[in-house]
Amino acid sequence: MQIKRQLFFLHLYNFLFSLRIADGVWVVFLLARGYSLAQVGLAEGIFHVVSFLCEVPSGMAADLLGRKRTLVISSLCGACSALLMAFSRDFVGVCLAMAFQALMYNFCSGTQEALTYDSLKAVGKEDTYLKHNSWLGISAYVSVSLSSLLGGVAALLGFFPAYAVTATCSAICGVTALALTEPLVTQDQRQRTQHPFAQLGPRLKEHICQSFSFLRNNPRSTWKILASGAVAAPIYLTFMYSQQHLLDGGLPPLFLGAALMLLRLSGAVGMGLGPRVKLRLFPCVFLCALCCAGGTFLAGTFWWPLALLGGALAQCAESLLDLRLDASLNDDFPSDQRATLVSVSSMVYSLFMIAASPVSGAVGDALGSQWSFWTLGLALLVLTLAGGAVFRLLKKPQNKT
Repeated sequence: MQIKRQLFFLHLYNFLFSLRIADGVWVVFLLARGYSLAQVGLAEGIFHVVSFLCEVPSGMAADLLGRKRTLVISSLCGACSALLMAFSRDFVGVCLAMAFQALMYNFCSGTQEALTYDSLKAVGKEDTYLKHNSWLGISAYVSVSLSSLLGGVAALLGFFPAYAVTATCSAICGVTALALTEPLVTQDQRQRTQHPFAQLGPRLKEHICQSFSFLRNNPRSTWKILASGAVAAPIYLTFMYSQQHLLDGGLPPLFLGAALMLLRLSGAVGMGLGPRVKLRLFPCVFLCALCCAGGTFLAGTFWWPLALLGGALAQCAESLLDLRLDASLNDDFPSDQRATLVSVSSMVYSLFMIAASPVSGAVGDALGSQWSFWTLGLALLVLTLAGGAVFRLLKKPQNKT
């Protein structure tokens, strides 16, 4: 395998995957077409339901049928989502588009990380995964930030042209995935490539048993998965609530896009710092989680510069934490179940979101938006202290932490 070529196409795929200019203004588009806020909320709910139900099955597909194939399917789902939205004439089409968008993220989640790690492992360079995944994370944050910035361009282009451009980017992304090489580091992976659908039923049953057996026998890895989801959910909600809270705190509407882009780029800073922070895993995660809690508290303040600073701190710390946990988990995971187990981590995040989103929203409606932030910050602080205590009690050794 030519690892430099492989990494180049992984970076290109990663950048194009996140470059969806219509996604930043999809709510504006739907409202302009006459849909209600309730329908927008229902469409978002369908996205999360599909995402939750299909997260682990998509990871299994990547492990059993091949990571390269799964990334191509992810891109096709992204193109279908944009085209369905562009040609939709009723709310059913909108819901189908949201379902395909969820599948796009499902098929990529876990698959890209597994392909990257095993590509490096195939050439004996898996110890450089943290560095390479850091750069992949940075490129994703830059692409998302650029998409947010181009949201205004998408609005000027109009509904159909914006989604046509988005579909084209997804199609190009799929072509990029075809240029990747499938890494084969175990005998099962070699057999899977030769006969991907042979004895699929028995293989699926065995795969499920092996994945759950790993989680049961590796409690520290399970703790890392829980820690990642517990921190990521409130930080995403902090970003979401900041859109209106910054305006309420006095930020001129003209600068809202730049402020949100700054929050996104703060995540890229965290990704860049990840390989340079030499702390061991536990103190690094513990300190990052405390910074996330503190940043969330600050994000709830009434003065917008301080709220923006708090949100940036939370985004930066969460990205650093996620990068370190992801690298540690990939060191723990066996290659044949890697994509499935990474998908379990994404499913746990969805569970936390399902619980945290309505509760924090209800608190904000009843007491004011700042209480949404403070509730999330307090919950994160309690979970950090409790999780740290539990992790110390888990004495079972792991390969790497």
